[in-house]
Amino acid sequence: MNQDLETLMALERAHILANYTQARPAGSPGDAQESADLSLCRLTDHHGFLQEKELPTLSRREAKQHRQETRRAVKWVKMLGNWDHYRPSEKMRRHLYKGIPPQVRGQVWALLLDIPKVKSTHQGLYEKMKERAQLSCKDIRQIDLDVNRTFRNHIMFRDRYGVRQRALFHVLLAYSVYNPEVGYCQGMSDIVGLLLMFLGEEDAFWALAQVMSLETHAMHGFFAPGFPKLARFQRHHDIIMKKELKGLKKHLDEQGMSAGLYTTKWFLQCFIGRTPFSLTLKLWDAYILDGERVLTAMAYTVLRLHRKRLLKLPLEGLQGFLQDTLAQPWALEDEAVLRHLRASMAHLRRRKCDLPPPGGGKGHQSPGLQRSPASLGAVAEARQTCRDPVREPRSCIPAQVSILAPASQDPKLGKCANTRTQHKWMRQVGDTSAQASVRFPPAPEGEAGLRPQGKAGTHGSEPFLTADIQ
Repeated sequence: MNQDLETLMALERAHILANYTQARPAGSPGDAQESADLSLCRLTDHHGFLQEKELPTLSRREAKQHRQETRRAVKWVKMLGNWDHYRPSEKMRRHLYKGIPPQVRGQVWALLLDIPKVKSTHQGLYEKMKERAQLSCKDIRQIDLDVNRTFRNHIMFRDRYGVRQRALFHVLLAYSVYNPEVGYCQGMSDIVGLLLMFLGEEDAFWALAQVMSLETHAMHGFFAPGFPKLARFQRHHDIIMKKELKGLKKHLDEQGMSAGLYTTKWFLQCFIGRTPFSLTLKLWDAYILDGERVLTAMAYTVLRLHRKRLLKLPLEGLQGFLQDTLAQPWALEDEAVLRHLRASMAHLRRRKCDLPPPGGGKGHQSPGLQRSPASLGAVAEARQTCRDPVREPRSCIPAQVSILAPASQDPKLGKCANTRTQHKWMRQVGDTSAQASVRFPPAPEGEAGLRPQGKAGTHGSEPFLTADIQ
């Protein structure tokens, strides 16, 4: 029986790998349903998202934004030509918080994360991790499933097993072996997908490694077993609310709207799928420059700007607004939102609550902060040499079950499931796959899971969010 199961798993692995290693002509459908869903799309918007209807003429606001991007790209090219001079300057920071032009965004991200230096220091390591992962990664099935639903309405990821889907698959597969303490967790595919829109495959791998391990970002703790950093940031978000937005905090508490119901993707993915895509890109510009301070400040900024409207909404309205409506075009221009973000960062820093206190204990320590890329690769190589598993299989949800069940669906979990109750629920569900080891972040109520589609607004759409500027 065990041999039969192992044989089936080996065949499945070989089949998945074959799909990503054999070249496929552009436009080849993955299956009939996917082809039907995407066949209506004919045009792409400014960010590369496919639209079902013909796009209207650019609005005056959008035309102005395009002209600004062109002018700013020229300035960025000059700064890139003398990067050592501009990198620590306030001028560079000021330009960055207006948004990096897409023409140079990838190059700027790479320099801010020191990717050229890391690549030259660890030449060949990415290819080694790719080869090793194809033999030993236990998460290959889940990675394949998540690749299939990552930014599928974007021109780069439309084709099943296309160039960018293959790159996404290989980056996630390699990283799961490169950093076995994190491995693979749902939500990482959208981060890598965003990086691949502006970086090459290997650069995207090292960008992921950097934001996971750099002390200023330390995203490792968000995806480590138990999600310790997520819980810590959500508690700190409540503290900020009590200090700065007491009335709104009281209203949210009365409606049963806890931070766990709306901040999970804010912190885990830096607002991917939770703000308009153009704004999300600018938030990632700021995040790559300033790190995790952007997360706490932007969470505060979102609630402050929409405080008056949120105070009028019941629980269902709050959920819809914070989980869905915020992803639609805002009344404020992106540049104005970024100005509010900078003001919030300065305000929280003065109030000494821009970041939560460091977590204590082994469970809250981020191993990535003490390990260089070389040492992480050495750990993976040593484990493979000793024929140890990449990590011990943990109980998880079968593939057909969505991410952690919403708290309200099980009265035993209460309104906001903590790490202990999440693991208890996972054990009750059981593991029937015998190979899965993927961790699933807690899903806010009413969501199918951490699977954003990244759909962008279309040209000419009317913004309907009002900003409560005080």
